[in-house]
Amino acid sequence: MKFHFYLPLLVIFLFSCKENEAPDNSPVGNIPFKSDYKLSDLKNSEFFETNAESKGKVGLKESSGLAYSRKNSGFVWTLMDKGNTNSIYLLDANTGETVAEYKISGAQNRDWEDLEISIGPESGKTYLYIGDTGDNNLDYEDYTIYRIEEPRFEETHRSKTIDLEVPLDKIVFEYPDKSHDVEAILVDPTTKDILLVTKRDIFSLLFSLPFPQKTDKLNKAILSGTFPFRIATAGTVSEDGNEVLIKNYDKIFFWKKTTDQSLVELLGSIPSFAPYEKEEQGEAICFDDKGGYFTLSEWNDDVIPELNYYKRK
Repeated sequence: MKFHFYLPLLVIFLFSCKENEAPDNSPVGNIPFKSDYKLSDLKNSEFFETNAESKGKVGLKESSGLAYSRKNSGFVWTLMDKGNTNSIYLLDANTGETVAEYKISGAQNRDWEDLEISIGPESGKTYLYIGDTGDNNLDYEDYTIYRIEEPRFEETHRSKTIDLEVPLDKIVFEYPDKSHDVEAILVDPTTKDILLVTKRDIFSLLFSLPFPQKTDKLNKAILSGTFPFRIATAGTVSEDGNEVLIKNYDKIFFWKKTTDQSLVELLGSIPSFAPYEKEEQGEAICFDDKGGYFTLSEWNDDVIPELNYYKRK
């Protein structure tokens, strides 16, 4: 009799607990993958020309990210990392020349390490994602991704520093386990999730920041996978979201969708090698609008880097 009396109360209690659970905002099907392919078994991609074409020397000493402009055809965005100003720079994609500098009001360059271009909160707009995610000594407890609408270049901006007074989203986040150094950020144009690839772990880890990312409180990154390589220094996603490049100092890994899969699922599959003529300290990569890609290095031992381009076949 006592059991029958308490059973309805137990059901109500369990239902109430379920209703009050925090919602799971992790990407659908986001069970962390652990890739175990051998790098020695990977094949070379046949989609790109093998040799890089130099577009010209770049005068910026510590470029650490690239994004091909969608508002300014024929130009590439870049930034510089720790110890430099809170600016992004527009390069001529045909010469490597720095065309203009744009200083972002309200942003701080603690250690900017990558730059991605994609869609964002408002449809019809293009956004730049600036990853203040570097942490060489693993000193920091949280990190920031700045998101702004992509600026439009005007001829009056040429050779000048422009103070940008634009709406600035600050996506502050922490990792679930410890500090991480990240130099490669990706944005999924289908889900608007932000993905982060670590550099200094034994093997590079993939973390996710699901959309919509909070701009008024701390976000929690979600572990999404483990790669069999390390020292990831840059990443990029094609405009349609079907292709991804992630590079380290020695190689470029290339993924291409063959099925209707999420970006995380794609990154859990086996990539191929994209062509790469090793740079002194290559920490930047981006697709262009023709399916090829640019790479760029920091200065090293006073070697002035060149903006290299790998053409799509």
